[in-house]
Amino acid sequence: MKKFKRLFDTSHFARTTIIEEVGNKVTTRKDLKPQKADPSGKSSKRSTTKKYNLLTACFSVPSHNMISNSEEHLDSTDDIMDILEINGHLWHSITLLREKDIKELIEQQRYFKADQHLIKLEYERYTNDVANDESTKKEEKDINSLYELLSAEIFNVVKESFNISKEHPNVLKMAVQVKIQEEKADQTYLEEKEKSGNVPEFRPRQWDAKWLSILQHSVNERISEPLSGSEDNKTDWLTQCLVQLRSQLKADFDTIVNCINPCYPEEYNICVKYAECYCKTVSSHISLLAESGLKGKEVYPLLYWINKCYPDIMIAVIPSEDTRQQLLNTLLPEKTINHLKNEYFSVLRSDARMCMIKSLHIEEENWRSGKEPLVLNDCYHSELPIDIIQIIEGAVQDARALTCELGDQALNIMLEETNYFLKSFQVSAENFEKSHLNHPNFIPVVISIINSCESIRNHSTNEKITNLVLKESILSVLNEMEKKKKDIILKTLFCKLKPHCKKLVTEKWLECTEPIDEILEITEKHLTKLKKLKAPHYQDLLMEIHQQLITEYILRIMKKKLSCKTENQEKQVADQIQNETQHLQKLFNFYGPEDTVFESALLKIAEIIRLKDVDAIIVEVAALFRDFPDIGKFWQSDPAKNLYRN
Repeated sequence: MKKFKRLFDTSHFARTTIIEEVGNKVTTRKDLKPQKADPSGKSSKRSTTKKYNLLTACFSVPSHNMISNSEEHLDSTDDIMDILEINGHLWHSITLLREKDIKELIEQQRYFKADQHLIKLEYERYTNDVANDESTKKEEKDINSLYELLSAEIFNVVKESFNISKEHPNVLKMAVQVKIQEEKADQTYLEEKEKSGNVPEFRPRQWDAKWLSILQHSVNERISEPLSGSEDNKTDWLTQCLVQLRSQLKADFDTIVNCINPCYPEEYNICVKYAECYCKTVSSHISLLAESGLKGKEVYPLLYWINKCYPDIMIAVIPSEDTRQQLLNTLLPEKTINHLKNEYFSVLRSDARMCMIKSLHIEEENWRSGKEPLVLNDCYHSELPIDIIQIIEGAVQDARALTCELGDQALNIMLEETNYFLKSFQVSAENFEKSHLNHPNFIPVVISIINSCESIRNHSTNEKITNLVLKESILSVLNEMEKKKKDIILKTLFCKLKPHCKKLVTEKWLECTEPIDEILEITEKHLTKLKKLKAPHYQDLLMEIHQQLITEYILRIMKKKLSCKTENQEKQVADQIQNETQHLQKLFNFYGPEDTVFESALLKIAEIIRLKDVDAIIVEVAALFRDFPDIGKFWQSDPAKNLYRN
């Protein structure tokens, strides 16, 4: 059997720590590195003697009389963590022990020393050219038995890491050092295999794979199976399971970070390794919950736990967001995640639609009740838009609490449901208008509907809404509803005004002020109600009413119901037009500062009526058409003849 030709270079030694017990005190010596060979052969005898004495003390086997209990000698001798390297700095200082002595070290929980002696004993047996007789086989069997005993002890320590790291952290540290020491020995044998092509059958011993297996096994035991629950209240059962799981993980991760992690070298990344183990176990646990037949709202607690709770807990063991996300992506299969999302969005949509329609039914009852709508901030108020906005915002916020992506999906669904609701709202409003035209509060109800549209519009034009197609669809319905409601208000008003408008610019009109008085009174009552319309709809409607009144007035002038036979009559007509125009202006200025272009047109017409020269009249009428082109559509014949006395 070939001997190793390449041995570990002593310059590869890690920084070591030697703890030497003096009485009840422990003194720490750091950075004891192997001395380089002195070419002259004149190395310090004092230093060599001192170092030899330390090593002898470290690796000697204490007698049973010197040990009172296992805890005492762990603290006194086995804190030493000099990693043994074959033919390295410590190699020749270790006296080869017999199998029974090594076994005694294992039984005394002096695992690190036992492993060092086992490595040397194994190496000596392997490198000695001896016959493959019964004696050799027995020695190899004894060594393997000792390794089995040692590994059983070490892996039991690993399995019980959560308790041992709190009560006896040195024991876990020692177990970790044994693993590191064994991995170095494995590496040595593998390097020799590359050169000689030969390696003993028992190497490598693959402690790392076994170690990870034990970690996984210990984690599996800590995460219990989900509690059994009834079908009657699955949401409470699911919540209880998830709360219990969260509590267990939080406690375990705290122990890993504060107790277990300090027992491992930093480069080992034990927190990440534990996190990987927990992800596998949690994945299995969550899969059972996901496959338990969750329906509708029942899936939300699970989605919240997966997307919010678990990532927040994992921050303790994996600060890196990228690494954390990679593990989270393996928690559940994509198919399962999609099923949960679809189930969640399905109930989100149906609940939103049901709640919106319920709010609309309540609003319809308020319309038919005969009561005047509520007034808030001097405007007619309805709770309907508040309900709709709260339904939308609540659904989006709940989804966004899971992830931003789910929040965006929920927003699109809510916009679709808002669009569906508005069409129902539009039909309900039209049905009310058809059947309740004589309702005592018909106009206030119509105004409250316009105000509701404005509130929904303000929410739907929010800059956060990026789906332009849905936004435009919603705004289209709102625009149509608002226009129709304004038309109803105008139609209702002018149906009352029309009989009095017909009396303008007639023979009787010159004799009394009744027509304009009635017009002003009716309009003022109407404007009083309109003041409870939200801006800018109030200003728009006020301007439109004023414009339509002036238009109606001009139309009456063009109808030629009055013939002026004298200059006095012309002056009287002009003065009355001017006077009534000023009354209209005063009324509309009181209810709003907005003027219409037709107001000054009436005054211009009054001035034209006062003119005596036909050519001057023609010039001024041309100027009137230029300044007010809309008046041309009312002109039926020669403009001069329409304004000139017959």
